[in-house]
Amino acid sequence: MKSKSMAIIGAGTAGLSTAIFLSKQGFEIDLYEEFSEPHAKGAGILLQPQGLQVLANMGLVDEIISKSSKISSLFGQNKKSQIIMDFHYKDLCHGLFGLGIHRGALFDSLYAKASTRLNNLYLGQKVVKITQDNSAATVTTEHDLVKKYDVVVIANGTWSNLSKNLNIKTKKTPYPWGALWKIFECSDKYSEGMLSQRYQNCHTMAGMLPSGTDPNTQKQCISFFWSLKSDRYDDWKNTDIELWKNKVIELWPNIKPYINQITSHDDLTFAQYADTIMNRWHDNKIVVIGDAAHAMSPQLGQGANMALVDAWQLSQSIKLNKTIESGLEHYSKARKKHLRFYQYASRFLTPFFQSNSKSAAIFRDIVFPPMRYIPFAKKHALTTLFGVKTSVISNKPNINLDALAQVLSGYK
Repeated sequence: MKSKSMAIIGAGTAGLSTAIFLSKQGFEIDLYEEFSEPHAKGAGILLQPQGLQVLANMGLVDEIISKSSKISSLFGQNKKSQIIMDFHYKDLCHGLFGLGIHRGALFDSLYAKASTRLNNLYLGQKVVKITQDNSAATVTTEHDLVKKYDVVVIANGTWSNLSKNLNIKTKKTPYPWGALWKIFECSDKYSEGMLSQRYQNCHTMAGMLPSGTDPNTQKQCISFFWSLKSDRYDDWKNTDIELWKNKVIELWPNIKPYINQITSHDDLTFAQYADTIMNRWHDNKIVVIGDAAHAMSPQLGQGANMALVDAWQLSQSIKLNKTIESGLEHYSKARKKHLRFYQYASRFLTPFFQSNSKSAAIFRDIVFPPMRYIPFAKKHALTTLFGVKTSVISNKPNINLDALAQVLSGYK
């Protein structure tokens, strides 16, 4: 390619990872971020095998491991103490695991690596419009900065509206359920090695994820999640906090020492989600990646992993093609199977954990527990939960798990 100028909109996981990979291919990259001080939003996240593979390709896996908590299994019980889920990474591949990490710690590593490779970093510059013609794509910010590029990458998150003028059919639907979250200091190794969840029917779900080192305190931390319907958030804020705490403790007595640290509603943050469907993710010289392209319910916890894989695949697609346009078209085709499967799986599974359906709760509590004893069903569950499945029928992982396990073998 004769011209290699690129604008990336958004300094999140997808945008920063793209900057790291594409800068190695000689692109002169400008990164636009609407906040004057970039930072990560949200609590802990679970990095799955495919995300770890991308971090290894990036040369960051050792650094990320040092900031994380090793996760060996996913475990969930209902209010009656019936085990609903109990799945272990080793059952998919010996030596495999996930990593629980504070979102800010992942951001710090990606930002430090990406910022040294940028042509320009435009902070506090919200992009309000992207247009294109046969010669270039043009970025316009709210402060009237206008620049032309050979390719533009839209990676500014779930609530992005920059694709509205593109020739891409898009449907964005807010999820009716969100989540309250808080990060606690974790000195007692509670839930060590495990993403733990508790369910009350389908309307209430709580979770605890060991999340490595908190970059703000440099202490070990754990992330707490509590599902809440979005239209009930205002009612929750007007409810006596002690009554709510008692409700949480009744469902999950073991986390009482953590919940008792909460003194007001302001100690928790509410996150909302949406479902974004696009018929493709490219339009001529513009491509949409990460949550801006395929936001989904957090039920399967694949957001950050999908963003990492997007960045890796985009770099490979552009590398393998003679023109940017053909590279972006290749990207959309290459990501279709993986993304489509998880979008469908997310929409299918979410009502079993976030809904008011009594029948869904009964079905879940009858059907889900035996899956861990039936080899065929267990393999489906493992490949789905751990992010490496691309088809309802096939259980073949989309990466070499044995090779990844070898890369991770030095973790103690």
